[in-house]
Amino acid sequence: MPLLPILKSNPNDVYALTVGQVVAICGDGKLADDTECSKELREFFSQVPSTKLFEYVNSCLTDSFEKGGQVLQDIVNELGRRLDYQVTNGLYAGKQNAIGNDGIWSSPTGHSIVVEVKTSDAYRINLDKIADYRTKLLGSQKITGTSSILIVVGRQDTGDLEAQVRGSRHAWDIRLISVDALIKLVELKEETEEDTISKIRELLVPFEYSRVER
Repeated sequence: MPLLPILKSNPNDVYALTVGQVVAICGDGKLADDTECSKELREFFSQVPSTKLFEYVNSCLTDSFEKGGQVLQDIVNELGRRLDYQVTNGLYAGKQNAIGNDGIWSSPTGHSIVVEVKTSDAYRINLDKIADYRTKLLGSQKITGTSSILIVVGRQDTGDLEAQVRGSRHAWDIRLISVDALIKLVELKEETEEDTISKIRELLVPFEYSRVER
């Protein structure tokens, strides 16, 4: 039985599942680009409470299951929607002649954010490659106007990556945020007044410090 009808009729049964089990009953259970599994999973994430998304994020980072990185990518993009961005999901895996960004978040002000999701900063990230995604998106007019890059990292400690960004020629175009900090921004937005959202968006755009928590 497809996931979404179960969610509608017996939500508690679905919420009792791990996120890995949720993926397994979406479509054919094989999470890949342009599949029924992907479409159903993203629709599921759009319907669940934010508190469940936060739980699923923790599972992606602490439990080992197949496609955990791709699931985290979808959840991060859904968190962007919870911050009232218009979100275009990116690819799970690179394809020839395709732009490999993880997502595009467009604000009502016209600013576009090219999003890159990393489960860890244990390895150096190719910042030139991410910057190239942004250049190609501008060239193909998939983003227009002002734009920047946001790297979302699963680990709270992003010190190594922060140092890498600061020492690069892309420092003024890139912002860093841990998933935990992104969750806190969603919580803040959902708990406070309407005018908070514009201040939150300002935090996700580069300025003197590269990391949002600073």
